[in-house]
Amino acid sequence: MKKQHQRPHIPIGSHLIVKHLGYSHHGIYAGRGRVIHYSGFAHLFKKHPIELTQFKKFSHGKQVYIRTYQYPKFSGKAIVRRMRSRMHENQYHLIINNCEHLCSWAITGVESSPQVVKMMNRLTTIGYVSSLMSYMNGLFITIATACFALVLYIKKKLRDKTKHNFIKRNNKK
Repeated sequence: MKKQHQRPHIPIGSHLIVKHLGYSHHGIYAGRGRVIHYSGFAHLFKKHPIELTQFKKFSHGKQVYIRTYQYPKFSGKAIVRRMRSRMHENQYHLIINNCEHLCSWAITGVESSPQVVKMMNRLTTIGYVSSLMSYMNGLFITIATACFALVLYIKKKLRDKTKHNFIKRNNKK
């Protein structure tokens, strides 16, 4: 991925990425300072369609990166035409039809979102770790309970022995 500091050097049809806290937003550079992107929930949780917006508005003043493809199926103006063919579509879905899916489809013909795959892998890892911790936690609780039970049993036996010895000594007197 290349960093892009100034908009004028961006080739038409470039896959643009702006990193935000916890996710990244994707769009296609359409030329003349404009970006086509799936705005999704970019407007304060209100779902919006695929739209054409100014580069500055798309980037929100943040660093913009360009994703490169080793074997793109489409390039340049063909990518922009494909994006325009879906303009005003309003079927955004975070997991199955987001801005990254749209951009990869425009360039490769295949909808994909490595960002979603990474998140799924993270959640799977968290699930495994949680299961392990839950198992371990259960095991630790079992061990701790057994230890406390043993301690109480030993204390009771020592008390009983002390009581027995006390009674035995008192009976001898």
